[in-house]
Amino acid sequence: MRRAVLTACAMLGVGLLLVWAAGGLDGLSAWAEAAQRRFQASMAQGLRALRAGEPGALAALWGLCFAYGFVHSVGPGHGKFLLGAYGAGTQVSLGRLSGIGLAASLAQGASAVVLVYAGVGVFNASREALQLTGELWLNRASLVAIALIGAWLLWRGGRKLVVAPRPEARLAGHDHGPDHLCESCGHSHAPSPAQVVQAQGWRDVAALIGAIAIRPCTGALFLLILTWRMGLVWQGIAGALIMALGTASVTMSVAALSVLARDGALAWGARWRSISLLAPMIEMLAGAFVLVLALNMLKIF
Repeated sequence: MRRAVLTACAMLGVGLLLVWAAGGLDGLSAWAEAAQRRFQASMAQGLRALRAGEPGALAALWGLCFAYGFVHSVGPGHGKFLLGAYGAGTQVSLGRLSGIGLAASLAQGASAVVLVYAGVGVFNASREALQLTGELWLNRASLVAIALIGAWLLWRGGRKLVVAPRPEARLAGHDHGPDHLCESCGHSHAPSPAQVVQAQGWRDVAALIGAIAIRPCTGALFLLILTWRMGLVWQGIAGALIMALGTASVTMSVAALSVLARDGALAWGARWRSISLLAPMIEMLAGAFVLVLALNMLKIF
């Protein structure tokens, strides 16, 4: 049953990539962008109702914030592509990557708070200057960081592929017992199950969160600038973080799918004793995907 679920996730992940590569998600992106504009108009109305003291206005506003975050994450965005590719290409656990997705989304909301209140409080920046900083310069910085992560995954996967023992070299003249230990020499000629599911270090975690959090959500900037002007400071900050939770609901789902798809591919690779070659190849492909995507998006801005 578990293998069937993992295989289905692997096929679904490959199918979504093919649909995206063929431009099949363009309609979804257009819908998400239009929905975000409608949600921004609704949030502006909700803020007016909140300032007027209408009952239930705060709860309604925060509900709109969560919905905006969800729709924003469904649309085009590099954060979920980065986490999805990282989960597919590395041996990070499902719980760890889901936690990274949640932390990255909350950090993205926090970066919007810092940008707005540092901008208006310290530099007396205008709304246009804040939006230009967030949507142009910080977006570029985020894409550069993501491109570097992609290059790192590509290089790391290639290095692992070079040093990985070939299946025929592992099996020739040796019988392997539990935990992949050779009964003849007592050495390990293949990754143990613990090594296969080994999570990556804190540097990877910090790089992923930082690359995503550099660029604040445009909806959070919109909300925070309006709430600052209306004197609704804490309501706006809470709304930005709730918006981040809406984003995290999609990001964490993508992370989960990528990990399960990777496990499905590795399960089939282990069946043919090729896991030592398949894992670094997937990491290389994931790194190349992230690198090409980030460089392509950099051309747009």
